[in-house]
Amino acid sequence: MDLSAELKKRIEIAIGREISSSEQGGVDSFLKLSEIDIHEINLLERSSGVLAISYIRFKLRGNVTLSLATSFYSSVIQQGVPAKEWLRGLNGEVSGV
Repeated sequence: MDLSAELKKRIEIAIGREISSSEQGGVDSFLKLSEIDIHEINLLERSSGVLAISYIRFKLRGNVTLSLATSFYSSVIQQGVPAKEWLRGLNGEVSGV
């Protein structure tokens, strides 16, 4: 997902660093989001769920739907469900994600 200039600026302010275009699609699965990625998503969540979900979509390679990113955000980030458990709960709908 491409970020608009305004959205990118808001994310950068919230996480306290610049993000480069090379970071776009740098992660190929939800399970491969690093501790730093999760920390930054949590920082964004404190400002805005929209920023957090946009950043999740920006980081993940391929077409991550808004509904899938929102589900991850709601379950894993807000409720603390382990990512592997969240994936199992999707009933194989997105195998390999």
